[in-house]
Amino acid sequence: MIKQFIIKNLISIHSGGVAGKMWSSFQLAMVPAVGLTVSERITGWYLESYVFIFVLGLALIADLIAGIWKHMKFNSFSPKKMITGFSQKIGLVILVYFLTEAFIQIIADAELDSIYFKVASKIMIFIYPAGNALVNIGIITDGKFPPLAFLRKFEKFNKTLNINDLNLKNNETDIDSNSAD
Repeated sequence: MIKQFIIKNLISIHSGGVAGKMWSSFQLAMVPAVGLTVSERITGWYLESYVFIFVLGLALIADLIAGIWKHMKFNSFSPKKMITGFSQKIGLVILVYFLTEAFIQIIADAELDSIYFKVASKIMIFIYPAGNALVNIGIITDGKFPPLAFLRKFEKFNKTLNINDLNLKNNETDIDSNSAD
């Protein structure tokens, strides 16, 4: 089909009338132009988001390792459940990331302030695998690490989506910027 399209248009350029040559040239030029436009959009998005994507990938791997470790500790490891669960987690992360990116684009097109939503959604997406990994590490260490108060910050953020819930200081406005601390 593509081969016939190209051959038909090349023949028209070679032996057709002026209008036919122009139309065939236009058609042949549009195919790569559309592909390059889509590729440029994807590349631009990737360059803007590659650090987050990299860190999210590491969080997924950390969650997988901690999950395997936890299940090995309790003799409940199942390769089938591991593959199913990990595939489901990756699928959900990709789906939610796509949906939130689409929502951010819609908000940006409406010229609304989307920075809060963008930050909150990225934290939410990251906390899903990273939070699970930290909980599994807590189970592996019998609650010694990470501290329960640290995990409660993530739990509270998941309930409220208030970025300030992740603040490790009680009130940052009380801190003197000139102090040695």
